[in-house]
This record gives sequence, C-alpha cells and structure tokens, in this order.
Amino acid sequence: MKLNAIVIADDAAKDIGELCVMLKDRTNQLLEQFGQANNDIQIDKIDYCHDVINKNNLSEKVSQVNSNNFLCCLFGHGKDVAFCMNNEDIVTTTENHYIFSNALIYTFSCLNGGSLADVLIENNAKVFVGYISNANCPYGLDDETRDIAMSFVSSFLSGKTVKDAVDDLKTSYEKAIFNDEFEPFQRLWFQENRDGITIKGDGMLTIKDMLVA
Repeated sequence: MKLNAIVIADDAAKDIGELCVMLKDRTNQLLEQFGQANNDIQIDKIDYCHDVINKNNLSEKVSQVNSNNFLCCLFGHGKDVAFCMNNEDIVTTTENHYIFSNALIYTFSCLNGGSLADVLIENNAKVFVGYISNANCPYGLDDETRDIAMSFVSSFLSGKTVKDAVDDLKTSYEKAIFNDEFEPFQRLWFQENRDGITIKGDGMLTIKDMLVA
C-alpha cells in the first residue's frame, strides 16, 4: 500500500513564511515517521515552495497524484476564495478547484474554510480541515504554533478519524488558551484559531482510507 502526499508551503509569505517552512518540515518528518513505523506502507511525498510552484503549473504538479486518494497540506496566506503563495492566488474557487478531487486537505491559512472549502468539497475532495476565520501566529511563538497545528497531522497519521484528530487539534489550542505563561493577546489569538476550525466532507475518514494500492 502507498500514501500519496503533497505539501505546499509559502516560504515567501509576509510575516509567516518561516512558520510555513517549519510546518512543511514537520509534516515531512511525521510522514517519514509514519513510513518507518509501517514497513508495508510506501510514502510518496512531494513538497513545494514558491520558487517552483504557481497557479500556472499547479495542475501539472497535483496531477501526479490526484487520480487516487492523497493527503494535501497547504501552509500560507489565504482568503475566502483562494489559497495564496507569494502574493498570488494559486488555488481558487473559479479556476483550478477541480484538481483536488480525492484529496484530504489540511490548511494552516486564513479564511480558506469558507467558500474555497465548499467548492473543493463540491468538486470531490474527500474532506477539508482548516479555518473559517483567521489562522493566527502570535509572533515569537512559532514553535508553539507549529506544534499545535501539527497535532492534527500527528493524530490523523496515528489512526484517528479526521473528526477525532480535529478534536485533538482543538485540545492543543485549549492548552495554549489557558496557559498563564502566554500574554492575553496571544491567548485570544489561539482562541480565535480554535473557534475558527472547520471540517467539511467525510469526518470519519482514517489514514487507512487514504492508502492506495
């Protein structure tokens, strides 16, 4: 069996580019650990940053895996109708939404859980997990934000359903929200993240459902 995965990180994103790379690197580590723990599963992983991917070539890149189930992680800036890289809308509700059929999509990006997520699901993405509001990163806490955001990927790869992995993500945020060591504004931003998490599609999927022959 094989797990196909694409990880896209906007390393040029204003203010959060470094965090996006941290999220990409940690996702890759978790995928490698999953492969090491499951010798019968091959990990077919591709990752991209802004220097090699854009709206014009995105379809070509994703077409390498989208004929079968695949995991897709998007880390960058976002808005209601688009995921952005290097100030360019590269995944939109009107142009290339259809290339994410068969995908379990996880984003750390603002607002993509609204119209964009709806269109992706309507066009046969299996499930979308992301934020219907802002995905905040309290400056100076990149490690904390990275670890919280990665709790979804870690839980899902451990065998939990999408829904249960999202519950773990919310719990991770709650630990930060009630951590007195953080400043009040930081805790409020983490609370906005937690409250803005959305699942669209099949929340009962597990990693086994994403494996292909």
